[in-house]
Amino acid sequence: MSHKADLDLAALPWFQKDACVRQFIEQAWDLFCTFDVHGNLTYASKSFTQVIGFIPQDFGQVVDFIDSEYRMDLYKMFIKTLQSSSSNKLEFRAKSAKETDIWLDCQAIPIRNETGEWVEISFVLNDITLRKKQESRLVAMAFHDTLTGLPNRRLFKDHLQQMIAEVKRTNRSFALLYLDIDDFKAINDTMGHDVGDAFLQTFAQRIQGCLREVDMFARMGGDEFTILLPAVDCEEHVESVAQRIVQCVDQPWEVLDQYFKATVSMGITLYHKGITDSAKMMKEVDIALYQVKGKGRNHYQFYHSP
Repeated sequence: MSHKADLDLAALPWFQKDACVRQFIEQAWDLFCTFDVHGNLTYASKSFTQVIGFIPQDFGQVVDFIDSEYRMDLYKMFIKTLQSSSSNKLEFRAKSAKETDIWLDCQAIPIRNETGEWVEISFVLNDITLRKKQESRLVAMAFHDTLTGLPNRRLFKDHLQQMIAEVKRTNRSFALLYLDIDDFKAINDTMGHDVGDAFLQTFAQRIQGCLREVDMFARMGGDEFTILLPAVDCEEHVESVAQRIVQCVDQPWEVLDQYFKATVSMGITLYHKGITDSAKMMKEVDIALYQVKGKGRNHYQFYHSP
């Protein structure tokens, strides 16, 4: 927020009547509007209409143009501003007349009348949509694999630790699957890295088709992937998923005009009371994967404690 947005409009009780002041306000900030103490719109600048796309008559209450997710936060800020007699800030998402998302940085400032009563609240808003999009891209880059778009190792480990903490409270189990594409190096060496990259992208899409929306599918790096299956309590349920994945991968592949076969090996473990942290669970599933690799690949193996 610029230093202009920190000006105390309460010190200008005559701004509502002075056309010059209104002109200054409309030129100084992206958006500006005022509401009475009941939340009814009393004024909106031309810039507000230009950015939001609504004319002031299209809405009357303070929350009418706000995304429903943020309306309670805005109510709280509105009340806090009146009760504390001080300005407050909030970032929220709104809908434009074109039904596109707009992010706004809002400073609510209480306004007195000539007798010193708090009669209105002004909203000084800046359009921060571009900044929010940039932040979202940075977050996506930090927590997602750039090639496949899947969650990366960092996000997966955070999620795994959260699931372990959750099942300790709920006593509901979950399964962890560790996938490794068999002989992926041969695909890269014989057909080129372009085919290898395109294959990984197609592989990710094909595996996602075998999973539920609540399941988490992540790329750990190279040709190694992990899957978290929440709310599963028996091997039979997990085994049906594993069989579906093995059969899905075993179907013929056509990638960048190259035709070939591929298989996958999979280690599996279910959460149990002996698991204290994510490292312990990863060790178990890694052992199971090593075992299935030693038995000829193209299959899955559950971890069973010695």
